[in-house]
Amino acid sequence: MTEILRITGAFGIRGAVRAFSFSKNLSHYKEIVDARGNSLRFKVIKFCGKDRVVLLIEGVNDRNAAEALKRESFYVRRRDLPETKPNEVYVCDLVGKDVKIAGSPIKCKIIGLENFGAGDLAEISCGDATFMVPFTAENFPDVDGEILMTAEAFERFKN
Repeated sequence: MTEILRITGAFGIRGAVRAFSFSKNLSHYKEIVDARGNSLRFKVIKFCGKDRVVLLIEGVNDRNAAEALKRESFYVRRRDLPETKPNEVYVCDLVGKDVKIAGSPIKCKIIGLENFGAGDLAEISCGDATFMVPFTAENFPDVDGEILMTAEAFERFKN
């Protein structure tokens, strides 16, 4: 499953919640579920900036119930995500994938992806070493099928 919403707190006294949204349009998804697979029924009240949203969630009727959801995450099943464009990929499809280094027999693996605010970073494992590489088209020119990392990126970030 792919995280699509994370509740950040209550909004008002009638049970609305503030949430961080990992999607610009929550209506694209057939079903949003909690970690146990239970369906989430909600109404978007308003968007606050590019990635914040205020929601009314069915069954959450007061501030205490809304506060109890703080830090809860909600997900979309992989099968419900829209198809990707060429050379575009979902993070959930990258973790665990092999990485080929251009012009080299070295094989690595993506073991994680993070974003600390300055762009996506791929955590790469090669043998005993792990290192972070900015996940950009310059460093990873091909992500369709086999993941290809440039030799320059490998040499620059491997230490």
